[in-house]
Amino acid sequence: MIKSVTINLEVIESMLYYWSTVVDREKVNESFFVDVANMEAMKLVQSPEFTEESIRKVLSSIQNRELLSAATKPEKRFWSKNMWIAEDVSLATKMAQPVKVLNVDDLVEKLNEKYPNSNLEKITVHIAPLHLDPYYIFGDALVINFFTIYFDENDNAVVDGKPLKDYVFERLCELVEKN
Repeated sequence: MIKSVTINLEVIESMLYYWSTVVDREKVNESFFVDVANMEAMKLVQSPEFTEESIRKVLSSIQNRELLSAATKPEKRFWSKNMWIAEDVSLATKMAQPVKVLNVDDLVEKLNEKYPNSNLEKITVHIAPLHLDPYYIFGDALVINFFTIYFDENDNAVVDGKPLKDYVFERLCELVEKN
């Protein structure tokens, strides 16, 4: 039985700080990049083509306003998405707002109704600025790509054409089914 679903915004909070410092042309210590790369959500999505060093290298190059040379496809995508946000931090702040107030407590009951025999107890939903895919599932963790959030004509946060909370619920169902 699922007892809790929690939202982890650790990476988003750190990246909001990073993007605003980039805009203000301030410097962030290299250790900050390593710290971001070592956050749980970022560790989960690392692969041979997108490593801790990839994250450090990309964030450092953006801070230093350098092009990214000899990069893998995930690194290039991560660089371009972060550059896009770094050019308009107000958009990042707007995208983060619905995530910060997202309440998923009621989804626990909905998941238990739909999956009464689930062995999962705690699920963590990470929202993080990622590189390629819109989401990733790893055991009891769901990682949603922050860069997939946009706003409809009524200024409601949506992902893949669905309201943010509905999208999260669909991905949680997928997670439970995989376990």
